[in-house]
Amino acid sequence: MGFRANKDTQRPAALTFNFDGASVTAYPGETIAAALIASNVSVFRRDTRGAPRGPYCNMGTCFDCLVEVRIAADANHSAHASWRVVRACLAAVASDLEVRPAVSAQALVDPS
Repeated sequence: MGFRANKDTQRPAALTFNFDGASVTAYPGETIAAALIASNVSVFRRDTRGAPRGPYCNMGTCFDCLVEVRIAADANHSAHASWRVVRACLAAVASDLEVRPAVSAQALVDPS
């Protein structure tokens, strides 16, 4: 893991986002999953039994790469910005993006 093709590749300037408190380098056009994989992150969340989950299909069919994201509403990273659950393999990276592991899929279905 941790591979990003660089030979004969031109990219726009890198950007950074946060995953679970750690800074991650990414490039415009990459998905959150691609950037995390390139940064050696393989566990995106844990299931209801605590087992690690990460990208499986990497094309939006399964839900193993669920994460929660928000973009700060202002420069002070306002607590009023809401978190959304997304599939990391489909969501594009952005500057000032905050990403954290999603709660288990079961908790999304049954909040009790």
